[in-house]
Amino acid sequence: MNKLSKIIFTYYLFFLFWGILFKFNIQDTLNIAQNFPTRSLNLSPFSASGGRLEVIFNVLIFIPFGFFSIYLSKNKSFLGKLWMIFVVSFFVEILQYFLGIGASDVTDLITNTFGGLIGIIIYQITQKSRNAQNFVHLLFAFFLAFFTFLILSH
Repeated sequence: MNKLSKIIFTYYLFFLFWGILFKFNIQDTLNIAQNFPTRSLNLSPFSASGGRLEVIFNVLIFIPFGFFSIYLSKNKSFLGKLWMIFVVSFFVEILQYFLGIGASDVTDLITNTFGGLIGIIIYQITQKSRNAQNFVHLLFAFFLAFFTFLILSH
C-alpha cells in the first residue's frame, strides 16, 4: 500500500467509525456521555424503519473498506477477506449496543458486508491496472472530502 493509500484508508476508517457510531454529528461526538444508554437491537433483517436510503448508505459506506481490506489481508482467501469485513461490521454493531449509541441492526450487518463484497470485487477488477487502482483511490478520496464538506457545512 502506498503512502496516499494509507492516508486515504486511515481517514476513511475515522470517517466510517464516526459515521456509524455518531451519525456524523459533531455535537454528539463531543458529548458522548449524553448518548448513554439508548440501546436498540433489531434481529429481523430488513424490517426496521430505516428504509431504502439507509440500506443504500450502508452498502456504499463499506465499499471502500472492502477495497482497502485487500491490502490488509493479501494472504487470506476470498472468504477470509469477506469474513474480516463481516467481523468489523459485527464489532461496530456490538459496540453501538454496549455503548448505547445508535441502533444495532442485523440489516446493517448484512448490508455492510455486501458493500465490502462490492469493494473486493472492484479491487479484483482493477488489480491488473495500476492506473485503474489509482483512479479508484482518488475517487474514494474525492468522496471522503465531499462528504466531509457536506457534514461540516451543516
